[in-house]
Amino acid sequence: MYAPQPQPVSQPVVIRLIGVLDGDLIATFTSLERGLRDLQPATVLVDVRDLNVIGESEMRALADAIAGARREGRDVRLDARSLSWKRVVKKNLSTQPPVDAKLRSETRRTVILAQSTNRKRR
Repeated sequence: MYAPQPQPVSQPVVIRLIGVLDGDLIATFTSLERGLRDLQPATVLVDVRDLNVIGESEMRALADAIAGARREGRDVRLDARSLSWKRVVKKNLSTQPPVDAKLRSETRRTVILAQSTNRKRR
């Protein structure tokens, strides 16, 4: 008799971005997200609550990086909670599935990517 075997379900992983949103942080995020490929097919949620945003161009650049990952077949989603981020998602990531409370509550791992504005002096 055939008995179905339970398959492990990947739980979402959160990448929490902290600091000033600039090109360096976006580039670091992109390389980190690509490094998480071994967790696939896990969903990657990008938490932007603790970012200091200087301009909308940086917000669009982060959305473009997430859209690029989605085009490559990875399930990366921007967790937009503020109005300005929701606008960016609507404009740049319209095909992104929604991030709801249930998905947030299923996360078991968080990767913190923090950037300091203080550069080390030599």
